[in-house]
Amino acid sequence: MEARKPRLLTGDRPTGPLHLGHLVGTLQSRVKLQDSHECFIIVADLHSLTTRSRRDEIARLPNHVRDVVLDMLSVGVDPGRSTIYLQSGVPAVYDIAILLQMLTPVARLSGMQSIQDMAVNAGLKDADVPLGLLGYPVLQAADILMANAELVPVGADNETHVTLARDIAQHFNDAYGRVFAVPQATISATPSLPGVNTVAGGAERKMSKSAGNAIWLKDSPEEVARKIRTLPGPAPGESTDAPLFLFAEAFLRDAEELANLRAEYDRGAIGFAAVQDRVIEALEKTLVPIRERRSEFAADKHRTEEIIVDGTITARKVAYETLGKVRDAMGLENLWSGLVHATQSRAEERKKPFYSQKG
Repeated sequence: MEARKPRLLTGDRPTGPLHLGHLVGTLQSRVKLQDSHECFIIVADLHSLTTRSRRDEIARLPNHVRDVVLDMLSVGVDPGRSTIYLQSGVPAVYDIAILLQMLTPVARLSGMQSIQDMAVNAGLKDADVPLGLLGYPVLQAADILMANAELVPVGADNETHVTLARDIAQHFNDAYGRVFAVPQATISATPSLPGVNTVAGGAERKMSKSAGNAIWLKDSPEEVARKIRTLPGPAPGESTDAPLFLFAEAFLRDAEELANLRAEYDRGAIGFAAVQDRVIEALEKTLVPIRERRSEFAADKHRTEEIIVDGTITARKVAYETLGKVRDAMGLENLWSGLVHATQSRAEERKKPFYSQKG
């Protein structure tokens, strides 16, 4: 009998296509872990509503969902080894999230820097932050705990969310009996990339969809080169933390080549344009096969939708099983079944003949 693989959960909000920051932050980890783990990958459309809930924004979700799944498939996520599913297609996770909210102090959520950053990027004032955004980490915990995931590959900005999920799982297990696996975050060796200067100050922030400073996985070679050339050049001798050299560190596969590139630039042997050329060349080695696979999947009509539906059916089964265990542990199922039993008993009594009730 084959040993059970540890379970993993990760995913993305469908607020647009995926970019190079996603690639080095979590996508490459997903691909590597497919053989050793049972992988659940969420397309988190409910999470996208926390900052994009207008009707016109929701109307764009089908295209965004397709884009995100195509990007996952293009980097090597295999639907035969990973369950790719739509968050809103798993109603049981809503119920789990509500129950977990009862165990989570508001002060714990309002102090999270990631929530504050999301509000700023969405242009929300403090008074306009919706309850759904404040509770974003609890819904994320419900996603993780629904699947009983033991490992959660995330970007550095989401590590605190996994810590919250751990704390909720431990608190629940202590209070009601063990139901949840206690998840552990894993962070990529390159947890984030700087953005590009397609917007003012773009290279001074991490690459992000909402900041408008991203290189998309589906960008053409010409567009990738154009965006890389927006990056400013550091003075010789100051290459270590410069945005372009952080790209070089992420995509040059040979450590010696990277060290030589830094040394040549710092002593003035090569100029900044030459460094840009080397980075663009290294990026293209990574992106060419990704573009080819994306094109193949996009050409297979309705294949993407089939993958999402199949994965969501699998996720629904897992979620309802977990919800049942949660309700049992908390005593909610006994409460309901007791009421049903009492009502059924009363109905049966009423069906008895009149003479049998007179005693």
